[in-house]
Amino acid sequence: MKAIKYFVLICCTAFMATSCLDDMDIEQKSKITSSNMWLDESDATGALYGLYHQFRGAFQTNIIYWGDYRAGTFTNGLGAGTSDKMFFNNLDSTEGKGTNWGVLYTTINNANLILKHVPNISFANEEKRNEILANAYFVRAYCYFQIARIWGDAPLLLEGFESSDADLQPSRTDVAEIYAQVALDIEEAIRLMPETSKDPTIGSRMAALMLKADYNLWMAQTRNAGDAALDAADAALNEVLKSPNHELISSYADVFDVTKKNNKEIIFTIHFAEGEYEGGHASLYLIPTSRWQSDNKHIEVDVKLMTSDDQRYNFSQKLIDLMYEDPRDTRTAVSYGSWTDEDIGFTYTWINKLAGKWQDNIRYFISDEPIYRYAEALMFKAEIELAKGHVGTAAGYLNQVAQRAYGIEGYYTTTDAATLRENLMDEYLKEFTAEGKSWWNYIRMGMAFTHIESLRGRQGETNILLWPIHANCMKENPNIRQTPGYN
Repeated sequence: MKAIKYFVLICCTAFMATSCLDDMDIEQKSKITSSNMWLDESDATGALYGLYHQFRGAFQTNIIYWGDYRAGTFTNGLGAGTSDKMFFNNLDSTEGKGTNWGVLYTTINNANLILKHVPNISFANEEKRNEILANAYFVRAYCYFQIARIWGDAPLLLEGFESSDADLQPSRTDVAEIYAQVALDIEEAIRLMPETSKDPTIGSRMAALMLKADYNLWMAQTRNAGDAALDAADAALNEVLKSPNHELISSYADVFDVTKKNNKEIIFTIHFAEGEYEGGHASLYLIPTSRWQSDNKHIEVDVKLMTSDDQRYNFSQKLIDLMYEDPRDTRTAVSYGSWTDEDIGFTYTWINKLAGKWQDNIRYFISDEPIYRYAEALMFKAEIELAKGHVGTAAGYLNQVAQRAYGIEGYYTTTDAATLRENLMDEYLKEFTAEGKSWWNYIRMGMAFTHIESLRGRQGETNILLWPIHANCMKENPNIRQTPGYN
């Protein structure tokens, strides 16, 4: 229970402490931190899957807060909006969504415990030990990569805590040290990960290489890491694109079809399943039964996307206009839906993507949430080539994604770098709607202050692209200071 106290001190707000404690209670019940947990290979395997259970809890909803809601791609839906501070980039220390880093540190602690104990366990197959350790490094790297991008300076914790014998009130570490640790952890994940690891619901070599590309492209574009980082990202992507296990599948709809999970496009994903664990963020995107005004016969025929939750969020008009820009774009109907009841003169709109399945008048939220897929590897390659001044090569990579979308070979023909850069950003928005990518893409492409309406003219505001932490965090831990620029 002392480990629980540690996490309350580092991160939890008064109203968030319950969720942090609940997460830690789950771990206590499965004895992840108890002295008799780390005895044999089965314990280590259980800890690995417990790690991904915690990872899913940390990112299933936060991924959309951190990766989309500040980018001007979402707005309020039919129901009462609760995210205006994110939508308009007016965050402060009272915002409850996305300001709790506790779920990430709980996940990191689980990874740290695996790294602490698994080397001392006997394994029949050394490759299995390496897979578990590689996944711990992979998860820790991914979590710290997000922490650095979201909050900048933050505590850097590399030991697994099972008692209060260590410092329980850490302070924020310079973000440069966090980024440096991410790089080290990525390399360890790649070094240890067996070639046989191919399950996209946990880490694999290809997933670690995608993280390496993502990290290095970010460092090159936002942290002045230069050509060396671009080259590192490029080399990682080259290996991904040569993998026989992954490809750009022919149908965009099939990527997200719940009957075709773990298809060859999916490199790393958050897993959901009926009867096991349902969730994600799509329940707040659909048409709520409380707002349904039409004859029920239209539900099965015209809509099929009802939910008991209120429709809190929908795509912004700017994004909708972009999605409908070319009527040949097959992604639009997969991502967004609308139906007009002519009898009552009302149009229903909703977000289609990641909506699970509708069966027997019941909505099952079992869509996996992709973290990395093959299309992103191609578009990362286009971004790298564009950064190196190779406009034609960049267009070639982008056109592979565009051809699936529009059914046209050589869709982009421009030789102008600035024009292709705009094209690439538009394709990022259309390809990855509701996947928690748009905020990071805008920042990395250098377009946050020119393309996000709520950020225009705000370049001078301190840390405006970072997030605050909730006020109660400082109350629990006096060594934690608010992100500069926020109150």
